[in-house]
Amino acid sequence: MERLYKRGTRSCEPGEIDPGTREAIAAHAEAHLLGDVLANSAGCCATVSTRLYKPGLRSRLKGMADPDPEHRTIALFTARHLVVAVTRPSAGTVVLSARLDDMALAEHSALAARFAGRVQVPEDSGISVTAPWSGQPERGSYYIALGDDADGRSFLEGLRTAIAAAKQS
Repeated sequence: MERLYKRGTRSCEPGEIDPGTREAIAAHAEAHLLGDVLANSAGCCATVSTRLYKPGLRSRLKGMADPDPEHRTIALFTARHLVVAVTRPSAGTVVLSARLDDMALAEHSALAARFAGRVQVPEDSGISVTAPWSGQPERGSYYIALGDDADGRSFLEGLRTAIAAAKQS
């Protein structure tokens, strides 16, 4: 199946994040007692996801279609936490966080293989993260958009290394 989104990721410093998103991340970190995640960031990236399809009438009527032609994802990690902020024109900015020592990653190719023959899974280059997310009563999975480019792969490799280190501590 074809890609649903064109994704491009670039490495960035927390100071380069737009002020509104930076404030949302700082407020989330304070509310969940994460410390200064912006100052303690070990890796940070920004991904722009551009929708490549026009939602069908049925999905639009049922409210299941993505209403935004483009959205932005900021992902950063410290030695202990992963923080993800997604900004959509229709919904504003949503920030989530999880502890690195209690998370599992599943690449998109593994998800596609799991559903092979039963469901058509579109191509993508992000990562599914299963963890007890901030403010949620139980574990859940969240898909983090990452580009299939050097900066997206570099962020993912750094995240894997940070998770392994956190689980060793």
